[in-house]
Amino acid sequence: MTHLMDSSAFFAYFFNEPGRVRVEEILRNTTHSPGLSILTATEFWACLKRQGNSAAFEQEWQEHRPLFDEVVPVDWAVTHQGILLREAVRTRLPAMDALIAATAVVRDAVLVHRDPHFLEIPPSLMRQEYLG
Repeated sequence: MTHLMDSSAFFAYFFNEPGRVRVEEILRNTTHSPGLSILTATEFWACLKRQGNSAAFEQEWQEHRPLFDEVVPVDWAVTHQGILLREAVRTRLPAMDALIAATAVVRDAVLVHRDPHFLEIPPSLMRQEYLG
């Protein structure tokens, strides 16, 4: 896996929001191997629920899942790295986002995102691409 899409990058693609073009480029580039954290599924369901459309989750997830080479589970290595990332920033880094970022670190992938709070993570700890 070369790139891990944060939920915000997946949402940019799914909802045709700013950053979608870059996400599409990564998905189409055959030298890239894009992935997702399994936690994105939970955040996707929650987003659809807020829109009153949680019933569409299963179908939409199954339809879009094949765009990604891998969906990575959370294990001890990811959990431990998430703690280290949260300790490394001065501002608040939500736990779910810390775990997604940690997944990128553990898998040595570039985190692709639209969340400014990830920019607080020192470059020496994580490679990232901000879609801002």
